[in-house]
Amino acid sequence: MKPVTWINNLKLRASYGTLGNINNVGYYDYFRLMSSGSNYNFSDTAVKGVVEAQIPNTSLGWETVALTDIGLDLDVLDNKLSISADYYIKNTSDILLGYNVPRETGIWSNPSLNLGKVRNKGFEMSVTHRNQIGDFSYSISANIATNHNEITDLAGSDNMIQNAGDNIRWILKEGESIGSFYGLKTDGLYTQEEIDAGRYYIYGRAPQAGDIKYVPQREGVKYVCDLAKGESTANASITDDDRTIIGKDVPDFTYGINLSLQWKNWELSAFGQGVSGTSVGFESEQVFAFMLNSNPRKYHLQRWTEENPNAHAPVPRLYGGTSMDEYNKHFSDNQLFDSDYFRIKTMSLGYMVPKNVVSKWGISSLKLFLTGENLFTLRADKIMKDFDPESSTGRGISALGTKSIAFGVNLSF
Repeated sequence: MKPVTWINNLKLRASYGTLGNINNVGYYDYFRLMSSGSNYNFSDTAVKGVVEAQIPNTSLGWETVALTDIGLDLDVLDNKLSISADYYIKNTSDILLGYNVPRETGIWSNPSLNLGKVRNKGFEMSVTHRNQIGDFSYSISANIATNHNEITDLAGSDNMIQNAGDNIRWILKEGESIGSFYGLKTDGLYTQEEIDAGRYYIYGRAPQAGDIKYVPQREGVKYVCDLAKGESTANASITDDDRTIIGKDVPDFTYGINLSLQWKNWELSAFGQGVSGTSVGFESEQVFAFMLNSNPRKYHLQRWTEENPNAHAPVPRLYGGTSMDEYNKHFSDNQLFDSDYFRIKTMSLGYMVPKNVVSKWGISSLKLFLTGENLFTLRADKIMKDFDPESSTGRGISALGTKSIAFGVNLSF
């Protein structure tokens, strides 16, 4: 068999291992905690008492991670091209969760138990090309990583709704991803014609033109105009039971690129990264104008008005001033924004002053460099436009991301 001269290295890898993680156990999760301030009725007299606020669980254990990885490393063309690829399955078990118990038991808080199981699986790949042509050398590398996250077991405590803010909700549901947003689906805004014709649903109150059109997920919910005479308006009402999974903040894949160029005493490097398939949820001042007397934003200029009765305006009718109307503040996909992006995180240009020059100054080496951070961002969102796509879900306003440019000197004697 003749040697394959253009292959410099070929390695197949396979590994399996387990490890524990104790960070999932809080300092006092296994203790019984008592709480004062509750009153009891003794002989028609209110008496101050103490209740068991947290039941003990001395059997709490570590979270366990089992990781299977199959990989390939390949170097070809005199090591000018390198490829590394991995397929992994990561099973996490004994995740600490608050187990749902009926309030009739008298237990205030859900006890912590090692219940949850989550599976992450995906593919990672990186490609690097490097070469030198005379005084010019370069290296270019790119990487991509996919990840499919799935909750596989909640031990009967399915559909666990968690607070992600004042009104933003996540849900833990078997078969779905961690970070799944749980809210109402929408279909634009109501028009005046729909209101006049009774083609609307009630959600606490009847909507007005420009209000969000929430879409029921239950069967049999009717428009108000379709109710029979004397039929209850409950049959035309949106409820919390119409909430469903409307998005997630876990990306489908991430990617990045590294660039390094060198020519004589000059060097240029850049690093960029991006994500795809993810959303971010905003609330309060971030999306609602005049919330807690906050200033409106440029984003709110796209709102529905009588002069702009656009049924697909990104911002619904505003209720400003002293109005406390909550109709458009129910958590829905109207508060989710596409947070896919690609960003040049860092870029640096450097120049090494020749040694025959700096030696005359009594200096061993002198390098001048100019560095920039977050200089350029491509973003998928075309609605709000002015938030940092790396922002976390919540109410805090994070601007486009701090850009910085720095000039520096590395000096050695």
